[in-house]
Amino acid sequence: MQTDSKYLKLNKSEFLYLVVEDLAPSVSQMITLRLATVHSEEEIRSAFRHIMDLYPKLRTIVEPTLFSQRLKVISDEIHINALFDDAFKIKRDLPFDSQAFKDYQNEFLNESFTLQQALPIKIRFLPEENILLISVHHMTCDGVGWINMVSSLMAHLNGKETIAQALEDPSMVPGVFQKPYITAPIQVFKSWKLLSAENKKTAHDKIISPAETKTDFIGSVSMKHRYLQNELADLKPKAKSMGYSLNIYFLTALARSFFDRYGEEHGDTVSIRLSYDLRTYFEKDAPVFGNYVTTSILRAYRKDMASPQRMMENLQSQLTTAIDRLKHKKLSYPWLLDKAFTLVGKKLYSLGILAGKRKGTIPVPTIHFSTVGSLDFLNKAGEAARVKDVIATVPTFGMFMTLCNIDGVFNVNLSYPSAEFSDDRMESFIGEFDQELGSLASMDSETVTETTEREATTA
Repeated sequence: MQTDSKYLKLNKSEFLYLVVEDLAPSVSQMITLRLATVHSEEEIRSAFRHIMDLYPKLRTIVEPTLFSQRLKVISDEIHINALFDDAFKIKRDLPFDSQAFKDYQNEFLNESFTLQQALPIKIRFLPEENILLISVHHMTCDGVGWINMVSSLMAHLNGKETIAQALEDPSMVPGVFQKPYITAPIQVFKSWKLLSAENKKTAHDKIISPAETKTDFIGSVSMKHRYLQNELADLKPKAKSMGYSLNIYFLTALARSFFDRYGEEHGDTVSIRLSYDLRTYFEKDAPVFGNYVTTSILRAYRKDMASPQRMMENLQSQLTTAIDRLKHKKLSYPWLLDKAFTLVGKKLYSLGILAGKRKGTIPVPTIHFSTVGSLDFLNKAGEAARVKDVIATVPTFGMFMTLCNIDGVFNVNLSYPSAEFSDDRMESFIGEFDQELGSLASMDSETVTETTEREATTA
C-alpha cells in the first residue's frame, strides 16, 4: 500500500507507542550493530544519511491535529540535514567488553525522544570498536522494519543499488480483515466468540509473575546480553530429532527455566507473548517499514515438566492455532478493541495506562519472547561491509527476551524494568536458560517419547 500524502495517520500500535512516550523514559528499539569490517566516520555518516532518503518515515516529526496526532514527512533538504546532524553522533573510548560501554548502552536505551522537534532515530558510531548503536522510536517501525533498514545499510556500504521506499499507508486493516469488508461485523463476532472461549478456558491459570518488586510507575529499563554456549549446530538437529522446530525448542527451554526458578507457590503457568508480522497476511502490496505486528499468548504448564515432549506438543498446538487465526484473519475483535482506545484521545489513554499500572490490572505476561532468527543474510551483499553481531533491545513493562544468530552463534538479550528486577538475577536467568537448552539437547529423545506415551495411556 502506498500513499501520496505528506502526512501520515497513526495506526493503533503507533498511537499506543506515542502515548507511552509521555509516560516512560523512552519507547526505543535499540540495535547494537557490530561490524566485522572497518569504516571511516564519514563513510558511516554518509551511508546513514542515504538511509534517511530511502525511508520517508525516518524523516518525520509528530504534528498535533485538532483531536489527535499525525506524522509530517519532511522533504526540505536543509531541514533534514539539520535534524540529521542532531541525530548522528560519534562516541569514543568505549571498548565493547567494558562496563563503561554497557552503562552507555543502558543510558542510550533510556534516552528520550523529542518527536515534535527531532527525528525518530538516533545513531551513535564508535569508530574504534566498529560499532553502531541505533535507537529507533517504536512508533516509527517494528522489528521487521529495522531489519529491512539494516539490510539496506549493508547493501549501500557494499556499493549495491538500494531502492527508495514509497510512503506507505499505515493501515493494518488488510492484514486483519477478510474481503469483502462488508462482512466485517460477522468476522468480529466470530473473533469475539473465539476470544471468549479462550479466556474462559484459561481463566483459572495462575500465571508466574517474575517481578521481584511491584511498582506503580513506568520507569527506566536495563538490559543484559549473553552469547549462548549452545550453538545452532548443536540445537537444530536435536530439535528436529524430537519432531519440533527450533522455535518450539527455545520456547520449551524458556518455560522450563521459569518453572525451575519459581516454585508452585508462584503459579502453575508460564505465559509467553509472541509477536507476528501481519505483512505476511496482506493479499497484495505488503508494506516494508512501519508497524504491522500483532501478538498472542502461549501457555506452558507445570504439570508438563515431567515430559518435555508433551510441553512441546502443547506449545506447538497453541502456536498452530495462533497462526491459523492469523491466516484466516480471526483476530479482528481484539484488534478492534485496541483500536477503540485510540478514540479516547492521548491524554485519557495515558491516564488509563497509569491507572492500570497503579492497580496492577495491565496484563503482563511472564515474558515477551522475540526470535529474529538467522541474520546471516545481512552479509550476502558483499565483503566490503560485513556484520559481526546484532543485539536487539526493546523496553517493556516486564521481561523481554530477544534472540538471534549469526554464523550459528546465538546471542540473547534480556530487557526489564530496572526498579522491578535485579541485574544479578536477570543475568543468572539467562545462564539458567542456556543450561536448560543444553539439558534438553542432552536428553534421549526416544526415552522422552516413550515416557510421554506411557503417561498418556495412564492419564
